[in-house]
Amino acid sequence: MNRQQRRKLNKTMRAAKRKNKVAQQVGMMLNMPDMCLSCEKPFDKQSKKMAKTWNVVTTPEEKVRLYCPDCWKMANQLIKEIIKKEGSNESR
Repeated sequence: MNRQQRRKLNKTMRAAKRKNKVAQQVGMMLNMPDMCLSCEKPFDKQSKKMAKTWNVVTTPEEKVRLYCPDCWKMANQLIKEIIKKEGSNESR
């Protein structure tokens, strides 16, 4: 197999991997819930504004979790507080 053939083969393999990854992500989005996981606020899948502001979290087990902006902000604040407390406990 010469250099040109190897390059062509590598290019087709990368394209196939990329296509498979996109198909997997689209499949996961089809299983997306209709409400926030925390507060159960309804999510409109047709709304562009909601699509841009809500947060989607996927796990390696292919679970899809959906969070509204309010719950996402609150969770991030809690995480920052926990990190700050751990940092102050370690310095003692």
